[in-house]
Amino acid sequence: MKYLIPSLTLMSLMTWQSLAVAAPSDTCQGEQIRKSFASGALWEFCWTIKDQEGLVLSQVHYQAPNTPYRRVLGEASLSQIEAEFDDGAIDPKFVTTQLGLGGNNMLAQSAQDCPAGQLHAWNGRNVLCATTHKAGYLYKYNSQRQTERFEINTSSQIGPRNYSLRWSFYENGTIEPAIGLSGILPAVGESAAEYGWPVGANGQIGSSFMDHYLWRLDFDLDDTANNDVIEEINSTPTPDRLRKTKTLDVLGAETARSLNPETKRFWRVRDGDTRNQSGYFISYELVPSNYDQSRANNRNQAWLQNDVYFTTYNACERFAANNPTANCGENIAQFVSGQSINRQDVVLWYKQNNHYLPRSEDSNRMGTRWSSFKLLPRDWNAQNPF
Repeated sequence: MKYLIPSLTLMSLMTWQSLAVAAPSDTCQGEQIRKSFASGALWEFCWTIKDQEGLVLSQVHYQAPNTPYRRVLGEASLSQIEAEFDDGAIDPKFVTTQLGLGGNNMLAQSAQDCPAGQLHAWNGRNVLCATTHKAGYLYKYNSQRQTERFEINTSSQIGPRNYSLRWSFYENGTIEPAIGLSGILPAVGESAAEYGWPVGANGQIGSSFMDHYLWRLDFDLDDTANNDVIEEINSTPTPDRLRKTKTLDVLGAETARSLNPETKRFWRVRDGDTRNQSGYFISYELVPSNYDQSRANNRNQAWLQNDVYFTTYNACERFAANNPTANCGENIAQFVSGQSINRQDVVLWYKQNNHYLPRSEDSNRMGTRWSSFKLLPRDWNAQNPF
């Protein structure tokens, strides 16, 4: 189905409580934001705050200037954060499901928190900040064009840690999800078992820790949710490393895959039917980052052994780990059951790791450390629309 969205002012907000559709992938959750750029490029999506995941997006649509208006994502969220300490002094904590990024842990924001932006309220509190930023060159050759990005963010404070969740929507159709870790360090001499972050008086590093971030991306390209196709692309160097051979494989069944910098491996989710004006299937590409921390898995957990998981949509598979739903898998490793994903409604789960070694400069305000990746339109348009 194609939504008919009324004309709205820039960054306007409305509730879609009257939208009644059967399929979960067609449901707008919460309220809608519309961002129109001067070029005519357009982003529209819905947002809501859930007690556990915090910020959840749904019905994410993009339109480049003078091109079709299409859906990209049916639903997207940071579905789990697991925090563990290298010394193993305390059990790992599932931040999302055991503590929650929403509810009282989500901070209210003021104008000072959202300079030159617009605050949006949820349950009577301003919790979301929306801003527009310059994003540098869109391209530069004989001529050049500057571009912009639209950013939304929320902030959750859990004990001594602060997690900032940020989604950036670029004028050219790129999406960049990001999680920022900050917070405070305990005073010297406080329990490492309680915090894991002490910096000693002699400047030695205290207990280091690892955060695992697991993103859930339900791709529903264009009008139809259940015709996704997943392609894996590798560029394998020859033994003399003078040439590369590209291979493209369609992934036919639910699977877990890992990053491979040697072959420049990446994945794209393409529509099974819709093509651009040049006849190529429209798609979005996962652009991984932080290869250096790929597959970090101190405790040899099955669900942490891979970086990317592809599964068919299942409403009970909500959290990538510590999933509490009855009669459903406990984590993404159990979600992979061999079911076909070819021309199905596919969910992409992407794992990132953040191994943190505290430094003296982190006392007593830990510098924000961002973990991000990009979703890049590939063949979404027949040519550069800008």
